[in-house]
Amino acid sequence: MAVILKDIQQIDSLKNAKLVAGHSGLDRPVDNIMITEAPDVERWITPNEVLLSSLYGFDKLSQEAIGDFMQSLNQHACSGLIIKTSRFISEIPKQIIDDCNRFGIPLIEIPQDVKYSGIMLEAMQLLFNERNRLLNRYKTINQQFIKLAIQNSSYQSIVTLLSTLVGNPTYIFKIEDRTGVDIAHSKHANRPIESIDFSNRQPVPKTAYTNYQYAKIRIANGQQFLMVKIPRSQDDLYIGILQERELQDIDFMAIENAVNFTQMEVIKQAALEQGLRTYANDIIDDLINGKITSEEEYQATLKHFKLQENKTYRVTVIQALAKGEVQTDYFRDNPRDANRVVTQFKIFWPNAVYRIRQNRIILIIEDDQSAAKLQNNLKGVLKTLEASHPTLNFQIGLSESCRPKDFPSHASQALKTLQIAGHLNKQNQIFNYNDLGFYRFLFQVDDPAKLKSFVTEDLLKLYQDKPDLYKTLKTYLEHNQNAKASADALFIHPKTMSYRLNKIQERTNINFSDVDEIFRLNVGIRVLNVLDEENN
Repeated sequence: MAVILKDIQQIDSLKNAKLVAGHSGLDRPVDNIMITEAPDVERWITPNEVLLSSLYGFDKLSQEAIGDFMQSLNQHACSGLIIKTSRFISEIPKQIIDDCNRFGIPLIEIPQDVKYSGIMLEAMQLLFNERNRLLNRYKTINQQFIKLAIQNSSYQSIVTLLSTLVGNPTYIFKIEDRTGVDIAHSKHANRPIESIDFSNRQPVPKTAYTNYQYAKIRIANGQQFLMVKIPRSQDDLYIGILQERELQDIDFMAIENAVNFTQMEVIKQAALEQGLRTYANDIIDDLINGKITSEEEYQATLKHFKLQENKTYRVTVIQALAKGEVQTDYFRDNPRDANRVVTQFKIFWPNAVYRIRQNRIILIIEDDQSAAKLQNNLKGVLKTLEASHPTLNFQIGLSESCRPKDFPSHASQALKTLQIAGHLNKQNQIFNYNDLGFYRFLFQVDDPAKLKSFVTEDLLKLYQDKPDLYKTLKTYLEHNQNAKASADALFIHPKTMSYRLNKIQERTNINFSDVDEIFRLNVGIRVLNVLDEENN
């Protein structure tokens, strides 16, 4: 417990002293004691100081000047005044007595024969003993946390130790969507963290014992919940203390140590997870790229990911788009969002195996749902993701159902489905290989340049020489040969649309009533879409 004015009052040098005023301030903390004989106190006083004075020259000060002196003491958190009378003044000015009572600054009067040196020595010894006690206390607390770290600490062991040190229930938690998510809590933490309303938290000013930013929340039955953020924690972790008993200054030594060691634990966990993730990524890459050569290694890989050789799965690929453009480095630059995608998939497929790349996420999910349920669950994933990312769209490509032996070919299938289907229709978000129909022929062409052989000569020439007319034709076919709807989509007059269509027919001799010819044009346009994307 810190030294307070009441402790100073008990030293031997003040046994004949008299408390004149400021009785309400006897619990003021004391950090220092010094002598002053000048009224310009604001130039040198520091908070929590006791001042010794004989009030030399104060008999010549006006009431206003004495009032200003007392205002400065109050503003600078003076802990107390010890005044020696009979040397320069015979009695303490009434203004000082009244202000000491008003501000709660204890005023102690000592006789002329009491020496300042005795008071200073005894008071400083008291302060030194307290600081030495605090230092020893800090050392003890720090050693306990160091021992915990050496013995392989965890979030649970940290909150358990902290709860013992501060005598209150403690938590480590994070906040998601303004709701607390429990990570670890001490044995007697009976209040669920999710029951606390974090929207009402108020910042707590820093003190001599705190280095981090604290906040407090007033909860039911008058108790307070104190929380402090763990710096640089990826999941925004917090330490929380439910104050069933009021915290003392010395308790913050334990809390600050807990913050430091929780931060170390965060770094340790992140390094461990990264190591395991890298190892898992390497194995997944080998599995979906067909690089596992021995049966023993293959079986060990299946066991590691809890995959069953005779069970069917789907390889799934997801990518993020902004304004219709694939974000090539999105998941590398936004690891939290990548983890959020995986979390959403695991809601519906808890055993999903995943690989996060810089531009897409590959997942292996169990094929144990009907087509309708699979579609609905994927829509649920996309809806949740896009609700939290209004500027982004997400697209998913699905392979056919397959067994683990076929992962290499079906991983390629899922990726190509996403790429080709995305070129064919950017408005859709979920693309299934089985739904591509005729356009699966594009999978057979390894060289994109060879795709041009599927484009009619007239259409290719229009695409190359008259891009405006090509765009008009493309829009016209996309709108089921509805001239007015096509004109609206191009923001042109219907007469302009008719003029352009006539120009197209003059150049290409297209028969818009020939179903086969329209089919060939649609194929050619979609192939050109693919080529445009490849060129970009």
